[in-house]
Amino acid sequence: MDVVKKIAERMIYGNDTEWNMNIKSFDWVPGVGLYGILTAYHTTKEKNYLDFLNEWAKLYLEDAYTQKTVNSTAPLLTILGLYEITEKPNYLKVCIDIADWIVTHAPLTKDGGLEHTVTEKVEGFSDQIWADTLFMVCIFLAKLGKLTGNESYSDFAVKQLVIHHKLLANPLDGLYYHGWNGAQRNHMSAVYWGRANAWIIYSTMEIIKINDSFEDANEIQAYIKKHAKSLKKWQRSDGTFGTILNDTSSYSEISATAGIIAGIKMAVEQNILDESYLQVYQKGLAAVKAAVTEDGSVSGVSTGTPVMASAQEYKEISIRPTLYGQGLALLALCL
Repeated sequence: MDVVKKIAERMIYGNDTEWNMNIKSFDWVPGVGLYGILTAYHTTKEKNYLDFLNEWAKLYLEDAYTQKTVNSTAPLLTILGLYEITEKPNYLKVCIDIADWIVTHAPLTKDGGLEHTVTEKVEGFSDQIWADTLFMVCIFLAKLGKLTGNESYSDFAVKQLVIHHKLLANPLDGLYYHGWNGAQRNHMSAVYWGRANAWIIYSTMEIIKINDSFEDANEIQAYIKKHAKSLKKWQRSDGTFGTILNDTSSYSEISATAGIIAGIKMAVEQNILDESYLQVYQKGLAAVKAAVTEDGSVSGVSTGTPVMASAQEYKEISIRPTLYGQGLALLALCL
C-alpha cells in the first residue's frame, strides 16, 4: 500500500511542467495517470485522491470538446469512473458527447480501424492503427455502453478490439506489432514494441471483463492465450520485459512490464489463463516495485514513442518518469 501511495501522490502533489509528467491538460498522458489515481483511490480509499480528480475535472473537463482525437479521449475513462461515484450529470454528458463523436465522426482506416489521431503537432498518421488506441478509447466505450445500455458504444469497442487483434498480431508467435499501415499494407518497421503489447493485453482484458459474450469472444481469448505464452517466454530473469520484446539487447521497460503483468493477472482471474501465469505477474510486480524511487517516480519508462522506422530507433528512445508509467504501475499494483 505504501508504494501505491508514493506513486499516486507523486502525480497529485507534483508541480511538473514537462510534457511527460504535467497532469494539467486533457490528453492521453494525463489520462493514463488519472486512471491510475482513480484505481489507487478504489484501493486505498484516500479521499484526497478523489478530491484531486474532481478538482482536475472542474479545471479541464471542457477541454474535451476542443481537441477531439483518439489519444485525447483517454481522460474520459476516469471521468466515467467519477460519474459512477458522484453521479454528476456534466461528467456523463461529456462522456456521451465525445463517444457519439467517436462512433460517428472519428476517422477510420480502410480496414475499419480507428485512425490513430493525436493532439501533438506532428505529421499525421494517415490510415494507421496503433495498439495504443485500445486503451485510449475502447475501454472507455465498453464501460460507457454497459453503464448506459447503449449498445452502439459497446459494439464499436468490440469491433475495434477484433480489428486491432487481427491486424496487429503475428499469428506465428502471438506477439503484436506497434502499428499497421492500411495504405502500405504492412506493419511499417514491424517491431514488437513492449508497451504496444502491454496496451493490447491490458485493454483486451478490461474489455472482456465488461463484456465476454460478444460474437468473437472465443477468438479473442485464443489470441490472449497465444500472446501470454509468448510473453512468458520473453520475460527476463529479473521479471521485466524489453522495450523490444524479442531483442535481448534492448533495455528493460517498466511501463510495458506493468501493463503486461496486469493483463496477465486479469486473464488468470477470468479463467482464460491457468494459475501458472501468476508467476509471470509476481516476478514482474517485484520489478515494478524495485523501479519506484524514493520520491514515488516510476523509473525505467520510455518517453512518448510513435511507430519508429527501425528497431535501433526504438532502442534509442530516452527514459524518464511519465504519467503513463505511473498509471500503468498503479494498475499492476492494485490488482
